[in-house]
Amino acid sequence: MKAVISIFDNRYSKLYDVSQLVDKIQWDTYLEDQPGKCTLSVKKTGALAFWEGASISVVIDSVNVFKGYVFTKKRTKNTDIIEVVCYDQLRYLKNKDSYVFKNLTSSQIFSKICDDFVLKYKVVDASTHICAKRANDGTALYEMIQTALDDTLINTKEWYIIRDNFGILEHININSLKTGLILGDKSSVSDFDYTSSIDNDVYNQIKLYRDNKDTGKRELYIVNDTINGGKNLKEWGILQYYAKVDDSLNAAQIEQRAKGLLSLYNNVSRTLKLKDCLGDFRIFAGTSFRCKIEDLGDITLDLNLLVNQCSHRIENEMHLMDIDVEVVI
Repeated sequence: MKAVISIFDNRYSKLYDVSQLVDKIQWDTYLEDQPGKCTLSVKKTGALAFWEGASISVVIDSVNVFKGYVFTKKRTKNTDIIEVVCYDQLRYLKNKDSYVFKNLTSSQIFSKICDDFVLKYKVVDASTHICAKRANDGTALYEMIQTALDDTLINTKEWYIIRDNFGILEHININSLKTGLILGDKSSVSDFDYTSSIDNDVYNQIKLYRDNKDTGKRELYIVNDTINGGKNLKEWGILQYYAKVDDSLNAAQIEQRAKGLLSLYNNVSRTLKLKDCLGDFRIFAGTSFRCKIEDLGDITLDLNLLVNQCSHRIENEMHLMDIDVEVVI
């Protein structure tokens, strides 16, 4: 395994090759909410000097793995090892600001924010759905973009995400990230944890409302599992999602949104963590692969699965990964 790891000192514009000074690497990616993270154990030498904000790149066996920026350095008195925590560009979407978006798609909202905050980006797959008008006041940039992505998914079933691809933020459809790989209990997977639940983010009744300013009355829109025969209502009882919708939506749009939410949430939540798999850098949050596990207790699994979270660990020439996925059947 050949690693090429570089740190560019942001104070004195000096490039360091630290490939021989790093003995542990961990690279974590997340489908939502968190930036990509790379943690390195770097041996301190007299010539090495870098500060927070320094840029870093990690290339392993000619694969561009990570490009980002140093945010944290940690040392103890009795060691010459520096623990370095780096994040990719998604970290800058934690910044908060105020925007009003009207008649824009998720890819246009993404592009505007990236332009305003001078982030390197590319729209790999453009969305066509016009998102509902939304005013954001003191809101995290990532949350603004994610709201637009969620609106697009609910109304069109088209699933877009944003990711950092070696220093370039991308707006991309998950269908563009299929790997074609097969993992399972007979292929590359050492162990797994499997959980099925209706306790979190599972709903069989959707109740949306808006306050009609003209009539002074609250209008309710309810869609539930009875449109599917009511099986889940009988078995689970009522699990209700309740939310206010934008006043600009008409009745047909609200009903469409309610049906979209029901189709997303009216299922048993099944989460699966594949542990100590043989590492493959083609797997990261947002990618999908074929998973085959003969016995999970209540199901036999042979499905394409979307990666929610992935952690690659490299130490002593050993490359392993843990993969968190959600199983939808």
